[in-house]
This record gives sequence, C-alpha cells and structure tokens, in this order.
Amino acid sequence: MCKIDMNLLILKTWTRILYYNNSLIIRLRRNDKRHYKTKLIVYSPYILLKALICLLLEPILSLKVKYLQNKEKKQAFKYELGIVTIAKNEGPYIQEWIEFHKLVGVNIFYFYDNESNDNTRKALDKYIKDSSAIYTPVQGKSQQIPVYNDAISKYKNECRYLAFIDMDEYIVPSIPFKPLPTLVNEIIEHYGKGAAGIGINWAIYGSSGHINKPKGLITENYTKRGKNSHFGNSHIKTICNPRFISYYVSPHYPIYKLGAYSIDESGTKKVFVWFNDNCQYKNLRINHYFSKSKEEYIAKQNRGLADREGKYDMSKFYQYDLNDMEDYIMKPYIPELKKRIE
Repeated sequence: MCKIDMNLLILKTWTRILYYNNSLIIRLRRNDKRHYKTKLIVYSPYILLKALICLLLEPILSLKVKYLQNKEKKQAFKYELGIVTIAKNEGPYIQEWIEFHKLVGVNIFYFYDNESNDNTRKALDKYIKDSSAIYTPVQGKSQQIPVYNDAISKYKNECRYLAFIDMDEYIVPSIPFKPLPTLVNEIIEHYGKGAAGIGINWAIYGSSGHINKPKGLITENYTKRGKNSHFGNSHIKTICNPRFISYYVSPHYPIYKLGAYSIDESGTKKVFVWFNDNCQYKNLRINHYFSKSKEEYIAKQNRGLADREGKYDMSKFYQYDLNDMEDYIMKPYIPELKKRIE
C-alpha cells in the first residue's frame, strides 16, 4: 500500500472514531476549552473502545435499518421532502429560494426566523397561507443546532426526507427538473445496507465580479464558481431520513442511530462528517451562493453566524469569492422562476 493510501486510511479511521464520539468530544470542547486536550487524552481509552464496539455492531444494525426502510416504502407520508432552515433578514431572497425548490419537488418548508427585522415575515405570508411553509420565530444567538433538533423532534414523521440547508444554498439535480424525492430514493436504494441520508457537496459560487447587488435573480446573476477540486467544495450538507437521526451536532451533518449513515451523492461511499473529498456532482449538488456581491456579503457579515457566536470578516469573502469557471446549470429554471416571481 502506497504512502498516500495509508494516510487516507488513517484519516478515514480517525474520522470515524471522531464521528462515533462526537457528542462527548463536543461536550469536552465546549465545557472546558482550557483543559480540552488533556481531558481528551484521559478519555482516549473510552473513545477508542466505543468506536470499536460501534464498528462491530454497525454491519448488523445496518440490516435492521434496511428492513425498516423497506417497510416505509409502503407508508404514505404527508410530505415526500421538506427543507429546514434558519434565517435572519433574508427577505429579499426568500421567494426565489422557495420557488426554485418547489420546482425540484420540495413540498414543505420549515422556516425558523431568527429575529429578522426586515420583510421576512411578509415575504413568507403567501407560503404560510397556502400551507407550504411553517413559520416559527426564534430568539437568541447560536440557534441553528437547537432549531435543527427541534425540527427533527416535531416533524420527523411528517416527511419521508428532510434537508437541512441555509438560504444561500440551492439543492440542484444534475438532470434539470428531476424531482428531488425520486432522486434521493434512487441513490439510497441503489446503495442499500444502512444508507439513510445523502451528504451533498457544495459548489461554491463567487461574486461574478459584482461589487454592488445587481437587479434580478441570484440564479441568473451569479454564474461563476470554484473548481470541483477546491477545498471549500468538499463541504457537505445533508438530506436524511429523520427517523434514523439521533440529533444534529453540526450544520453540515447529523449523528445517525447506529447502523444508519449518509452516503455521497454518487451513491458510492459512506460520508461520516462535514466533508467528502470525492466531489463529482454526478446526481446532486448544492449551489452555495456564499458571497454574492461585495455589498451583499457585508450585509450578511453584519447579521452574524447562525450556529455560534461571532461573525465572518472580509477575509472569508476573498477566500470564497471563487470565479474559476462559468457554470450555467441554473439556466433552464430561470424563465419559470421569473414567471412565478413576477
């Protein structure tokens, strides 16, 4: 085995150990940052033992997961696919974001409003009235993870699948207009075993040279993105069967019940934490309009972070202002989007 292969094997092994002990490690980091590393060493025998037990049990329990999912095929859910999001002052972008996801088969939006003082509530009115959006106001900082866990608790039996994404992220099928519920089912069923969700890679779009916010649609104005191989595009977000989720620990991925796990969007391998370095965009991607124009990024910067204290500085704009290649995957949707928005 070559040195690179060995390093990847070591990385994957430690990634899985981290995943199986996520709640413990996060608790150690948050409760005592000063002595975190010392405590990690003290707990290391337990961490390794727990990971070993999980590794031994997982293949057996994955058969149970597959059995339960086969039973669910015959079950009718109120919604096939819903999206959970938390947002602050995203009013100008709401209609395009919702209408696009409706075009690709999303049935319901669980919208948590984190102290918006713009036109967010008004922009959601018609979707609340037609029951395609459930609106929940939330107060305080760092609410993203509590909100995700609240959604799992309340809505896990309403939806066959739930996606957890931000409002600058668009879930895009590689075949235009292919319904996402159909696509998710195909990928998960093809893999089989304990697959209960999909970790979908980002495709990070830059400013396309815009300094000020341009008129028109995000999907029309921002057409330049980073190369597949860019490190930022190794980040994932998750669509999952919420009945196999224990809890969320990161905006990027949940902790599954033992025996269940995420796979990548190509349906070829397991994905355990926040990244997947095998970025193919074979079936799905998440277009991540992180920066948009510099003017819009500054407004976003001032809103702060959803999952922790603090806010981005301008260095993040320059890091993620990726304009390496033109990509017009959203072009087929634009005429219908404009019609719906007008």
